[in-house]
Amino acid sequence: MAVQRRIQEAEGLNLVPVMNLVTILIPFLLMAAEFVQLAVIDSTLPQIGPTKPMEEEPEKPPLNLSLAITEKGITVLGADAVLFPDGKPEAAEGEEQPPTVPCKSGGACTGVDDYDWKRLTSILAQIKDEYPDDENVILVPDSRIKYEIIVKAMDASREDVDNPGPDGKPRLLFPYVVIAGGAM
Repeated sequence: MAVQRRIQEAEGLNLVPVMNLVTILIPFLLMAAEFVQLAVIDSTLPQIGPTKPMEEEPEKPPLNLSLAITEKGITVLGADAVLFPDGKPEAAEGEEQPPTVPCKSGGACTGVDDYDWKRLTSILAQIKDEYPDDENVILVPDSRIKYEIIVKAMDASREDVDNPGPDGKPRLLFPYVVIAGGAM
């Protein structure tokens, strides 16, 4: 006698709980994710074209403050000359003039912390005392200068955090920064 076997049909999977879980998790994960975080540093472009004609000759020549950032330090330029508010350092005959703010190590700057940012800010504060109406500074970084050094120079030239104004806020020095190419 032949034995008959019953063939059992497989039951379908109940996917409703899994689909409910996915439906809840996807919006939660999308809300919790931070895709891109942007930071903006305000800067202006140098003017191209003729400048506006001046009607009267000013008492002081325009400052045209520039910071030449090299691996040896930062040279403060203005009024078509290198500025040394503390007095011009002596250089031997035939030697190149040292930067206004040399590196802390004395030779070539090795990183962001090797530049003397406090000294740069104090020099810019002295210049701001002489030219209170000027608000522009031009950064002229060497091609080998890293971006973080340029940002630190922008921060050091914008405001004097160590010497706040009468309202307790940092003293505003040169808030309008222009980045130019090609250091000396």
